[in-house]
Amino acid sequence: MIKSGDQFIAGRSGGVVGAIVPWRGCLAGVAPAHIFHAAGTHNLRVGGCSCRVSYFPSDADLAFFPILGACQPTALGKPNLGDALISNSQHSMRCRVSDTSWSIAYVVLAPGDPPGPGDSGSSIVQDGRVVGLLLSLNMHTWKGIAISAEFIKEVAERKD
Repeated sequence: MIKSGDQFIAGRSGGVVGAIVPWRGCLAGVAPAHIFHAAGTHNLRVGGCSCRVSYFPSDADLAFFPILGACQPTALGKPNLGDALISNSQHSMRCRVSDTSWSIAYVVLAPGDPPGPGDSGSSIVQDGRVVGLLLSLNMHTWKGIAISAEFIKEVAERKD
């Protein structure tokens, strides 16, 4: 069963399925679009399934790919200031949501074992709900940027 936090391979690169959401009558995985742009492909493999990105919104670093295999929808929530986890199937680390807007959440990590290449899309989790997807991390400041789950839900509900 494919779920939020699972790793995927796209070309010679990879990332993390940040969330699985209802999208256009099916369930779709959501991940950062920059992974696919850098890999030069719209195709990916996750949990033994082959998928293809079907939607790159023009106003966000997001990619939506329908999943035809068994998958578990993600419980989404609104990011709140305070403690959180950056989590994927390989590891999780504590962080703190330091600022939010309706589309972006900023996180601060404790120095140590940071997310690395391939961790893009890792879920930001608070109170058992995914509140955002990690997009980038500044290693000098230990601050990261995540797309908020509220924005992901809004994009998934668009009719365009």
